[in-house]
Amino acid sequence: MLNQILALTWKDLKIFFKDTGAVIFIFLQPFMFIVIMSYATAGMYGSGDRPREILAVNEDRGPQAAALIKQLDEMKGFDVVTMWEGQPLTREAAEKIVADGKRSMALAFPAEFSAALEQSPGAPNTRTTKIQIIVDPATPSYTVDPIAGTLQGLLERATFTAMMPRGIDLFFQQVAPQAPASQREAMKAEAQQSMSGGLLGGQTPVVTIEKMTPPGMRVTKFPDTFQQNVPGYTIYGIFWIVTMLASSVLQEKRDGTFRRLMVAPLNRAAMLAGKMLPYYIINLLQIVVMLGASSRLFGFALGSSPAGLIVVSLAAAATATGLGVLLSALARTEAQIGGMGTMLILAMSALGGSFVPRFTMPDWLKTAGLLTPHAWALDAYQDLFVRGFGLVDVLPKVGVLVLFAFVFFTVGVWRFRFQ
Repeated sequence: MLNQILALTWKDLKIFFKDTGAVIFIFLQPFMFIVIMSYATAGMYGSGDRPREILAVNEDRGPQAAALIKQLDEMKGFDVVTMWEGQPLTREAAEKIVADGKRSMALAFPAEFSAALEQSPGAPNTRTTKIQIIVDPATPSYTVDPIAGTLQGLLERATFTAMMPRGIDLFFQQVAPQAPASQREAMKAEAQQSMSGGLLGGQTPVVTIEKMTPPGMRVTKFPDTFQQNVPGYTIYGIFWIVTMLASSVLQEKRDGTFRRLMVAPLNRAAMLAGKMLPYYIINLLQIVVMLGASSRLFGFALGSSPAGLIVVSLAAAATATGLGVLLSALARTEAQIGGMGTMLILAMSALGGSFVPRFTMPDWLKTAGLLTPHAWALDAYQDLFVRGFGLVDVLPKVGVLVLFAFVFFTVGVWRFRFQ
């Protein structure tokens, strides 16, 4: 039986590589998407009119954090959430929400935020504090940076507004303590206008912004557009093998090959495995080419776990070829293969995050994406490339991909007809 499977595999590999157009299509097309879309969306990816939802934890014992949160919420493009399931957000709850992937980031305002802003300039033992941005490391920097920049601007204004009156009062107490009240008010107004130009800007800030990840989440670096598009379009590309495999099976039916093979001691599952194996090898070669070329040309980091990368790739390729077996069992004509195959590939790629990151989608669409193998494969790759995870960490997602492959292949064998 093994010799027969290998013979079928070798025959289909030779047929495939003799078709120059098919070879160019299966390898060049997804790589073209990687290059064009990565450059086209750099710096703009994920933009849109839908407000960006941000969690905010307010532990401040004064009014300043609440005022800043209100200003941020009133700005176009942001929707600040301070309550979760009917309860005020705590730091622990926000960290868990981000770690679980329910939201991509949260802001945490410390208890001493107002006290740090409202202290007198130049006071001895000046206290400093930090606003922390708790962020999933898979969130692209071009999503995090605009929020951090907006927060920085609001923070500088709040700092200046809170500290300026005390600074001016301290100045007049030292320089003009005997000046009449009317003269001091006029001088104060003039000083405020002058100071608003940034004369206080050289001082060390009392409040700074710090990015961090939830406890237990490991990170190598914040991803760029290539870290979204390289694995995304690689996964998209390998699923085009579905239509090629189904077309090959249809041709075998037309030529009567399967009817002749029925006289051999080869069951239906082994026969379809023989048809599936060459395309599985092609898929693995495709992944090697896509990731290898991206690594060499763009300096794309492939993570620190070769074993994890191999296992995820093996599972993703098995899922794609398993779906090809299923389509070959369901479709009866070339037109059906083309229509059904294209619809399945584009729909699953879109839902699974190959085209647009899933964190930008509404919650219901994120949940729908989990019905596709694309979402699980992309998350597994990003665990390796972005979060710095290893083999053990991606095994649950690999298990889901193997389950997809098993279901596709089993249903395909069950529904398959030799003519």
